[in-house]
Amino acid sequence: MPLDFDAVIRWLTQHLGVRVMLAMQGAGNTAMSVTGHLLRVDDGEITLIDPSPGRIEVFSVGGATIVLLEGDFEQAGTTDFGTGGAPIVQASFGEVVVTFAELPVGQG
Repeated sequence: MPLDFDAVIRWLTQHLGVRVMLAMQGAGNTAMSVTGHLLRVDDGEITLIDPSPGRIEVFSVGGATIVLLEGDFEQAGTTDFGTGGAPIVQASFGEVVVTFAELPVGQG
């Protein structure tokens, strides 16, 4: 199911406090994967150089912080594998693909 930026943020907000897996794949050999509780980051300081216009949403998973820029958002979608499956949301921000997947209870 296709999602816009607002729907991605809504999915993330609905999963705050839930254990998730975050994976990022960029151009070339750039990748990251981390698991932990999904949290919203409201404090601290992030410096962005010439960010695209739009909202800036900041979350953390495990020890990683992810900054989502509305101006870089291209497309997103969600998948539910059915009973016992983990809901997933995947979004493209420029050349970076970000995937959040809810971990089943008892995993990770």
